[in-house]
Amino acid sequence: MPALPITQGSRNCLGPVPSRHVTFLHSRTVALGRYKACRSSPEIQGDLSQMDLPEGSLGLPIVGETLDLLLKGDSFGAARNAKFGKIWKTSILGSPTIMVFDEAACRKVLKEEGRLVEVIWPDVTAELVGPSSLNLLKGEEHLKMKRLLGEAFSEQAVVALLAELETCAQNFCQRWAQMGSFSGYEETKFWAWAMFGAAVLGMPGQLPTGRKLARLMDDLQGGFQTVPVKLPASPYSRALSARKDITDLINGQVDAMQLQDRGTSCLGNMLGLEEPSTSGGSPLSNDHIIDNTFAAAFGNASAGPTAAKILQYLAAGSRARELVSAELAARGSRGPLTAADLDNLPYTSAVVQEVLRITPIVPALFRRALQDFELCGRRVPKGWSVYVHTGASTQKYNDDSFQPERWLCPAAAEYTLPFGLGPRMCLGRHLVKAALTVLVIVLVRDYSWVMEDPGEEWSVFPTVLPKQGLAPIHHNL
Repeated sequence: MPALPITQGSRNCLGPVPSRHVTFLHSRTVALGRYKACRSSPEIQGDLSQMDLPEGSLGLPIVGETLDLLLKGDSFGAARNAKFGKIWKTSILGSPTIMVFDEAACRKVLKEEGRLVEVIWPDVTAELVGPSSLNLLKGEEHLKMKRLLGEAFSEQAVVALLAELETCAQNFCQRWAQMGSFSGYEETKFWAWAMFGAAVLGMPGQLPTGRKLARLMDDLQGGFQTVPVKLPASPYSRALSARKDITDLINGQVDAMQLQDRGTSCLGNMLGLEEPSTSGGSPLSNDHIIDNTFAAAFGNASAGPTAAKILQYLAAGSRARELVSAELAARGSRGPLTAADLDNLPYTSAVVQEVLRITPIVPALFRRALQDFELCGRRVPKGWSVYVHTGASTQKYNDDSFQPERWLCPAAAEYTLPFGLGPRMCLGRHLVKAALTVLVIVLVRDYSWVMEDPGEEWSVFPTVLPKQGLAPIHHNL
């Protein structure tokens, strides 16, 4: 079968690259491209009263453009981007909203939390994620807890989890090879939750773990997409039931860890932390542990679709696969993976960066304006929602070019925000990047596969997923 065609655009920093050889730059080089962002005007920054709102429409009274969004899905934002540019106004979900796609403007909004904007979440967040989660904490309390929990999810903590990540990847790759043909989207979702179970909860990184957590998280996330009515068998009641089942699972893991060696996991790391508000060394409260495990789980929800993109872009015959394979042959280790191995694979790391650019873990974030402020020469009114799109490619999903080389270029101007920015940058970013890198290594090193439909398109709204589920994928080896 034909392999997924990988097109190389005109902005390849390295120039033409032979199919089996590439000159690699340092793995720590950060890519920037020739992206030109809209910029604030110092001349008009101080006189907001004379500044126009962004172009766009607020739609109908009360409902705004929500129905249009639900009916048109992906094309809703794409059409308005084409008409109004990188910033425009609408009214969705009961609130007048500024949509922001410009990279520099996104950075400004996310960096100015607490001064220009505040984080907002649906009312059900307290019940489904938890009031002690980083999602709902604000100000100094949020910063203290973020710094503390950062220890449990740090780069150093993730290095200690590499064996679990590699075992989990091997378990699933062996399963896929035995299946011969499988749904890429469904199977990578199971991998993502098995990986989360192993690395965060200390559970076996195997299919039963992935299936169980995927089912519970599907029910839990369904509570955000429905009316919060507690009727028997209603979606919201199922979400609350899933919350209880996951809480029981976490408590069971905590009890087991307290009776014996905590082992290696982010949950075990959290058990060793102390409350930031006490000076007597009190252990981190159970509420903080449970609610922030839920917060981490919600952050992991996009890891499956991101991994599915890996299957699509690294199928047999693709140029990116050939370059990863050549790099692994020249630099990779055949033994258990180490941090040094991952640091010595710049092109493989660039592939992961590019997949995250196209399928960001945090594709969009809601904020609310605390005051009138200027953005791209337009006024953002106090009280309006601000919808920040951290993945600029989400509106060109199916015609975006896959160019890992952009992340090897020291002279780049393009920079994306796959994990958000500012005080609310994704806590699990080190874990997700390491897990995806390990999966790429195991897949390309030991297996080969072809796509039934190499050019299968993806939808973006209401969730990011391939339109046919990437089904089926066939293993060659």
